[in-house]
Parts: sequence; structure tokens; C-alpha cells
Amino acid sequence: MIEYSPYPGFYDLRDFILPKRLFIKLWGIQDMLYHMQILSKYYKKWHPGQWKRAKEINATYKQILFNRRRRTN
Repeated sequence: MIEYSPYPGFYDLRDFILPKRLFIKLWGIQDMLYHMQILSKYYKKWHPGQWKRAKEINATYKQILFNRRRRTN
């Protein structure tokens, strides 16, 4: 099994109390957003609709995390 490691500049999902299925979904979203960020110039120029949708997905992703409790250690 692959071990989770957050991308630079992204929240560490392990810091939040998340059910396993939601954790996996958010991990996939984080992965997609990270790779789109790397190719941001391409998406902005050639696929602005996808770039706009990625920004909407990012806002929803952050809203989900902000509505979850952080782990206390």
C-alpha cells in the first residue's frame, strides 16, 4: 500500500478527523490539484474552463477540511 504524504503547500490530511473513504477521496483531489498547479500556465492558456473548475474544486476541498475538526496531539 502507498503511504500518504502531503504535497508541498497542501494541508496534511492526517491532521484532520476524516472517515477513511473521505480521506481517500480528498487525497485524490489533492493529487489532482497539485498536478494542475504544476501545469497551471498550460491550463490557463489552453483549458481555461478546466482551470476554473479546478479552482471551484479547490474551494470545496478547503470547505470540507475547514468543517472538520483537527486532531489534537
